[in-house]
Amino acid sequence: MVQAFYHDLEPEDLPAPGKQAMQLIQYSLRDDTRIDMLTRLISVNPALTAQLLGIVNSAFFGLRQKVKTISGAVVAMGLSSLRNLVLCFAVKEALSKKEIPGFDIDIFWEDSIRRGVAAKQLACLLNGPAEEAFTAGMLQDIGLMVLFFMEPEKVDRWPLLRSNLPWRRYEMEEELFHTTHDSVGALLAGKWNLPESYTLAIGYHHLSFNKNKILNYGRSKKPSVLAGIMHLSDLCNAFYTCHDKSGAMTALKKKSKMLFALTGDKVDSLLSLLPIRVKEMSDTLNIPVDSQVDFETVMGQANRKLVEDNISYQELTWQLQNSLKQRDEYAARLEAELDIAREIQKSLQPDIGRIHQVGAFNIPAFHLSGDFYDYFTKEDGTICFCLGDVSGKGTSAALLMAKAISLFRCLCKVVDDISTIAQLMNNELCETAVRGMFVTFVGGWLDPATNDLNIVNVGHLPPFIVDDRKITKIEPADPPLGVLPGVMHPARLFSIKNSRLYLYTDGFTEGRLKKGEKKDIGRELGLKGFLRWLVQSGTMPLEDQIAWIKDRCKSHLEPQSDDLTFMVLSGE
Repeated sequence: MVQAFYHDLEPEDLPAPGKQAMQLIQYSLRDDTRIDMLTRLISVNPALTAQLLGIVNSAFFGLRQKVKTISGAVVAMGLSSLRNLVLCFAVKEALSKKEIPGFDIDIFWEDSIRRGVAAKQLACLLNGPAEEAFTAGMLQDIGLMVLFFMEPEKVDRWPLLRSNLPWRRYEMEEELFHTTHDSVGALLAGKWNLPESYTLAIGYHHLSFNKNKILNYGRSKKPSVLAGIMHLSDLCNAFYTCHDKSGAMTALKKKSKMLFALTGDKVDSLLSLLPIRVKEMSDTLNIPVDSQVDFETVMGQANRKLVEDNISYQELTWQLQNSLKQRDEYAARLEAELDIAREIQKSLQPDIGRIHQVGAFNIPAFHLSGDFYDYFTKEDGTICFCLGDVSGKGTSAALLMAKAISLFRCLCKVVDDISTIAQLMNNELCETAVRGMFVTFVGGWLDPATNDLNIVNVGHLPPFIVDDRKITKIEPADPPLGVLPGVMHPARLFSIKNSRLYLYTDGFTEGRLKKGEKKDIGRELGLKGFLRWLVQSGTMPLEDQIAWIKDRCKSHLEPQSDDLTFMVLSGE
């Protein structure tokens, strides 16, 4: 698509042939063109006269006798050839007058000549419109010059564009100008009232072509055949100008076979003729070009590049294999270390089943868990318990979790007040906390004889005391541990006689459902859903309830992204 900026251009904004040249173009395109009148119009333009005589006497036409007059040139070339050459010269004259600072106009026309010559040779192989193909090939990239003419500040990108394969250059043009040379070239051709065949070929030579459609083209589809020839001529030019010569050759042979059933030998023969033909035509058109590199030399460069690329590929493959091996070795070591860390973390958890009034489980989302729980019996029979969640995940959370458990267990052995224990844990974590990490914590003591409970909730989700008549929530009273030093955490007293106390982490409430009613699929379980699970399983024996909740997590929740930790204390 042409950017709106280019759609709004007026004819006077674009490069155009002079009045005399435009009259010649318009007359040469008429169906009733007379040779004598055309000769007269050409003769009044000395530069055009000299160029036409030069080209008709060049090796390009290969005439045996020298032609000295325009009328003789018209007879020798034929009206069709003359028309196309007049058009080519006039466009070149119009565009060459527009100086673009930093833009090498001679290199541009050298590439244009190479495309034109390649297009003519291709048309001869296909018994197609040779003269028309030459001119169309010469003009197929005029849109690029217009793009740089309109946006000269981007002219420094021209060498980079030229050195890339056609399809990559096309993508780069879209990124750079937000349009491409074929669209602008077709727009320019239309504004100049050039023949429709040129306008269509210039506008469509970058489209993908289908072999079956090409074979079925009739007279009305001739412009599309011309576009196919131009598509191949662009690849011929790329073979001599781009860095990836082997890529250009591969694409050229593939497209030549697909579009027109041309063999690789014919493509090689065509490419080998280009350097000589380009030099002949550039001399005729008075366009200075550098010495042309022959086909064998370019093929040698392409083959060396293939060898270098193959060696580089093998080296890269070896390096990749070596890197993958090192990665696997490192991953194996890391896995082993994580397994050890996991075993150490498990050892910090209590021996489930030792205390018949308590049950718990932990399902880590990753190798290591940031959740923790602990319970044990003091010498006087008091059951000490705690459950918490460390902010963050991974190794750092697991290390802070280990510290929190260790602090709780050690302090319970020397301090007789759960409030003081929470305060000491908080102060210690505030002193050593890094990167703003903190711990939500629920801890307490249970007298198994009376089922009296002393409990603190420091920034954690509310534990539930559930019996057959009511549900009691124990809301958090203070911020998490490790946030504010010196905070007192008063304990609250409850009785869990004939009831159960449930502690849990947010992996349950934030877990998303994958099973249940259709309207609930994908939603979070939430506090209400979790309470429903507790009530449904509340009459089961403690061990059975633990197993039921654990199985429910696996069957009803999507793969977890957070740790799941659950504890039950029974007063039944």
